Amino acid sequence: MLYVIQALVLLLAFLPPEIKGQARYTEVPEDTTVVEGESVTLNCSVENITNDTSVKWFGPPNYHFRTEGRNSGYPRYTIVGDASRGQYNLHIADSTKDDNGRFRCWVREVRQDPAEATLTVKDRAISDASNFHISFSKYLTLLAMQCFVISSV
Repeated sequence: MLYVIQALVLLLAFLPPEIKGQARYTEVPEDTTVVEGESVTLNCSVENITNDTSVKWFGPPNYHFRTEGRNSGYPRYTIVGDASRGQYNLHIADSTKDDNGRFRCWVREVRQDPAEATLTVKDRAISDASNFHISFSKYLTLLAMQCFVISSV
Protein backbone atom coordinates (compact mmCIF):
# COMPACT_ATOMS: atom_id res chain seq x y z
CA MET A 1 0.00 0.00 0.00
CA LEU A 2 2.87 2.39 0.81
CA TYR A 3 4.31 1.82 -2.66
CA VAL A 4 1.00 2.77 -4.27
CA ILE A 5 0.85 6.07 -2.35
CA GLN A 6 4.47 6.87 -3.19
CA ALA A 7 3.83 6.10 -6.87
CA LEU A 8 0.78 8.41 -6.89
CA VAL A 9 2.71 11.24 -5.25
CA LEU A 10 5.53 10.81 -7.75
CA LEU A 11 3.05 10.78 -10.65
CA LEU A 12 1.35 13.99 -9.46
CA ALA A 13 4.71 15.74 -9.18
CA PHE A 14 5.35 15.25 -12.92
CA LEU A 15 1.90 16.03 -14.30
CA PRO A 16 1.67 19.18 -16.45
CA PRO A 17 0.17 22.21 -14.63
CA GLU A 18 -3.04 22.16 -16.71
CA ILE A 19 -3.79 18.65 -15.52
CA LYS A 20 -3.20 19.39 -11.84
CA GLY A 21 -5.22 22.62 -11.93
CA GLN A 22 -2.25 24.84 -11.13
CA ALA A 23 -2.15 28.46 -12.19
CA ARG A 24 -0.70 28.98 -15.65
CA TYR A 25 -0.47 31.65 -18.36
CA THR A 26 -2.94 31.17 -21.20
CA GLU A 27 -1.81 34.31 -23.05
CA VAL A 28 1.50 36.11 -22.68
CA PRO A 29 2.51 39.57 -23.90
CA GLU A 30 4.25 39.85 -27.27
CA ASP A 31 6.99 42.22 -28.40
CA THR A 32 5.20 45.34 -29.63
CA THR A 33 6.08 48.62 -31.35
CA VAL A 34 4.10 51.81 -30.80
CA VAL A 35 4.51 55.41 -32.00
CA GLU A 36 5.14 57.86 -29.18
CA GLY A 37 1.86 59.36 -27.96
CA GLU A 38 -0.29 56.42 -29.03
CA SER A 39 -1.90 53.82 -26.76
CA VAL A 40 -0.92 50.16 -26.59
CA THR A 41 -2.15 47.06 -24.75
CA LEU A 42 0.08 44.19 -23.62
CA ASN A 43 -1.96 41.02 -23.07
CA CYS A 44 -1.64 38.62 -20.16
CA SER A 45 -4.20 35.97 -19.21
CA VAL A 46 -3.99 33.44 -16.41
CA GLU A 47 -6.14 30.47 -15.47
CA ASN A 48 -6.66 28.52 -12.25
CA ILE A 49 -6.07 31.47 -9.95
CA THR A 50 -7.95 32.27 -6.77
CA ASN A 51 -9.28 35.59 -5.48
CA ASP A 52 -6.17 35.80 -3.29
CA THR A 53 -3.83 35.52 -6.28
CA SER A 54 -2.04 38.72 -7.19
CA VAL A 55 -1.26 39.49 -10.84
CA LYS A 56 1.47 42.14 -11.10
CA TRP A 57 2.98 44.09 -13.99
CA PHE A 58 6.55 45.39 -13.93
CA GLY A 59 8.14 47.65 -16.53
CA PRO A 60 10.98 49.97 -17.40
CA PRO A 61 13.30 50.98 -16.03
CA ASN A 62 14.64 47.77 -14.49
CA TYR A 63 11.28 46.06 -14.01
CA HIS A 64 9.86 48.87 -11.89
CA PHE A 65 6.52 47.98 -10.24
CA ARG A 66 3.55 49.25 -12.32
CA THR A 67 0.33 47.50 -11.22
CA GLU A 68 -1.08 44.91 -8.84
CA GLY A 69 -4.34 43.15 -9.53
CA ARG A 70 -6.61 45.65 -11.24
CA ASN A 71 -5.08 48.66 -9.46
CA SER A 72 -2.42 51.02 -10.72
CA GLY A 73 -0.75 53.96 -9.07
CA TYR A 74 0.03 55.42 -12.49
CA PRO A 75 -2.74 57.25 -14.38
CA ARG A 76 -1.47 56.17 -17.83
CA TYR A 77 -1.46 52.47 -16.86
CA THR A 78 -4.74 50.57 -16.49
CA ILE A 79 -5.66 46.90 -16.35
CA VAL A 80 -8.26 45.92 -18.94
CA GLY A 81 -9.99 42.68 -19.84
CA ASP A 82 -12.45 40.30 -18.25
CA ALA A 83 -11.26 39.31 -14.77
CA SER A 84 -13.59 36.30 -14.72
CA ARG A 85 -11.64 34.98 -17.73
CA GLY A 86 -8.28 35.72 -16.08
CA GLN A 87 -7.44 38.67 -18.35
CA TYR A 88 -5.03 41.18 -16.82
CA ASN A 89 -4.00 43.15 -19.91
CA LEU A 90 -1.85 46.24 -19.34
CA HIS A 91 -3.15 49.27 -21.26
CA ILE A 92 -0.69 52.14 -21.62
CA ALA A 93 -2.18 55.46 -22.70
CA ASP A 94 -0.14 58.22 -24.35
CA SER A 95 3.08 56.18 -24.59
CA THR A 96 6.37 57.97 -23.98
CA LYS A 97 10.03 57.12 -24.45
CA ASP A 98 10.07 56.17 -20.74
CA ASP A 99 7.85 53.20 -21.65
CA ASN A 100 10.53 51.80 -23.96
CA GLY A 101 11.83 48.47 -22.57
CA ARG A 102 10.88 45.12 -21.03
CA PHE A 103 7.51 44.50 -19.35
CA ARG A 104 6.69 41.48 -17.19
CA CYS A 105 3.33 40.03 -16.19
CA TRP A 106 3.97 38.05 -13.02
CA VAL A 107 1.94 35.64 -10.91
CA ARG A 108 3.73 34.00 -7.99
CA GLU A 109 1.71 30.78 -8.29
CA VAL A 110 2.59 30.22 -11.95
CA ARG A 111 5.43 27.72 -12.39
CA GLN A 112 6.33 28.79 -15.93
CA ASP A 113 8.92 31.18 -17.32
CA PRO A 114 7.96 34.82 -16.71
CA ALA A 115 5.55 36.33 -19.22
CA GLU A 116 7.69 39.10 -20.73
CA ALA A 117 7.76 41.29 -23.81
CA THR A 118 9.65 44.28 -25.14
CA LEU A 119 7.79 47.50 -25.90
CA THR A 120 9.53 49.70 -28.46
CA VAL A 121 8.39 53.32 -28.57
CA LYS A 122 9.24 54.98 -31.88
CA ASP A 123 9.67 58.72 -32.40
CA ARG A 124 6.75 60.61 -33.79
CA ALA A 125 8.11 62.45 -36.83
CA ILE A 126 5.77 65.30 -37.59
CA SER A 127 6.74 68.11 -39.87
CA ASP A 128 4.91 71.17 -41.02
CA ALA A 129 3.58 71.02 -44.52
CA SER A 130 6.23 72.00 -47.02
CA ASN A 131 5.12 73.89 -50.08
CA PHE A 132 7.07 74.02 -53.31
CA HIS A 133 6.16 76.35 -56.17
CA ILE A 134 7.99 76.47 -59.45
CA SER A 135 7.15 79.04 -62.04
CA PHE A 136 9.29 79.77 -65.12
CA SER A 137 7.25 82.03 -67.30
CA LYS A 138 3.75 82.59 -68.51
CA TYR A 139 4.29 79.98 -71.25
CA LEU A 140 5.30 77.11 -68.97
CA THR A 141 3.09 75.11 -66.62
CA LEU A 142 3.06 76.01 -62.96
CA LEU A 143 4.09 73.12 -60.71
CA ALA A 144 2.89 73.15 -57.11
CA MET A 145 3.68 70.36 -54.68
CA GLN A 146 2.71 69.95 -51.08
CA CYS A 147 4.30 67.31 -48.82
CA PHE A 148 2.96 66.11 -45.44
CA VAL A 149 4.58 63.65 -43.05
CA ILE A 150 2.09 62.61 -40.39
CA SER A 151 4.11 59.96 -38.58
CA SER A 152 7.04 57.73 -39.21
CA VAL A 153 7.40 54.24 -37.77
